[in-house]
Amino acid sequence: MVEALDRVSQSGGMVSFDGRKRSYGFPSKQHINMDHDLWLNLHRFKMSATAGRLFTFLVGTHDEEGEVHGTQAELADELECSQGAVSKALKQLDGHNLAWPARKKVIQLNPLAAYRFRSDKHHRLIATMGAELQNRTIEIPQGRRQS
Repeated sequence: MVEALDRVSQSGGMVSFDGRKRSYGFPSKQHINMDHDLWLNLHRFKMSATAGRLFTFLVGTHDEEGEVHGTQAELADELECSQGAVSKALKQLDGHNLAWPARKKVIQLNPLAAYRFRSDKHHRLIATMGAELQNRTIEIPQGRRQS
């Protein structure tokens, strides 16, 4: 392979690999793309357990527009908590710009945090939401300083 790449770099041409495509090792055959720095630092956001559960639910269920449709009562039923707990959790997510109420019965997940569709759809959504996302910067809280 290295020799083939070397030949192409010197004289032009094309290299082809005919390896069999393999599905992901995940049982569902799907994956979610999430910002690595955000994933490593989610614990720094100091949000409630319900807010963390709501965030993971939104990450796993949003549509191609980054939206999750449903009432807070429906989300409460899914998360097995009260509607008031969902309301407080959503306020925490909104405060960190991770997700926010977009319209009645619609929650918008910030696509700069996570997205579960192909990258071309992801780039299109970010371009569409450009101005809104400029006002929705996700700032990772700093941890304790070591002395």
